[in-house]
Amino acid sequence: MINVKVRLFAALKELIGKNQIDLSVPENSSVEDVVKTLGASYPEVKNILSISKFAVNMEYQDIKKRLSNGDEVTIIMPVSGGASGGINSENPPSPAPPEADKKILIEITESEIAPNKVLDFVSDPSAGSILLFNGTVRDNEDAKPVKYLFYEAYEEMAVKEMQKLIKRVFEDYEISKVAIIHRLGRIDIGGISISIGVSSPHRKDSYLASKFLIDNIKETVPIWKKETFEGFDKWKRI
Repeated sequence: MINVKVRLFAALKELIGKNQIDLSVPENSSVEDVVKTLGASYPEVKNILSISKFAVNMEYQDIKKRLSNGDEVTIIMPVSGGASGGINSENPPSPAPPEADKKILIEITESEIAPNKVLDFVSDPSAGSILLFNGTVRDNEDAKPVKYLFYEAYEEMAVKEMQKLIKRVFEDYEISKVAIIHRLGRIDIGGISISIGVSSPHRKDSYLASKFLIDNIKETVPIWKKETFEGFDKWKRI
């Protein structure tokens, strides 16, 4: 037998009542075996498991991935929403150049986002274009009034996934600097949930890079959004 740790977030955590489950499974078990065990033990989450992705040790993996003793399996239920697709895991971005650390800012915080912090970071003498994107909380969803949103994240993995996306941006576009700040917890109507800054020598690159980042952050980064309406709430895409 081998021991694995299963991490749970958002709706799964609420339904099961735990954020972690320790399992003993036979040797050569796969992620699929772990998912079947969870579904048998907690039938109320079978529907969510059927539409989820999976990570092993904070890296997305196929459900057939074989597990080793001590592995961490995370159930990545659908995240906050966005364009389909994402970066191709079979062709991961190459390592960022050493100087990239001075050109990248990533923060996940429960504090109110100050857009000027993003703008100040990405400002650069080489930039002829500085683009700021702020994702804000609107007051409705599908014509139903929204009271507020709540965001939860697997923070360590979220940072790793953002780093991958930013590396791809530096590969594919001529970029000077990139900053991403994402807020967690309760955010009221009009509040900023995410701020993305991109600077580049020419405007086309910053436009395309910013779009790539927000589309893929909302598709692949493990950050979940709960919408609260009058009398009920629901996790986005569940």
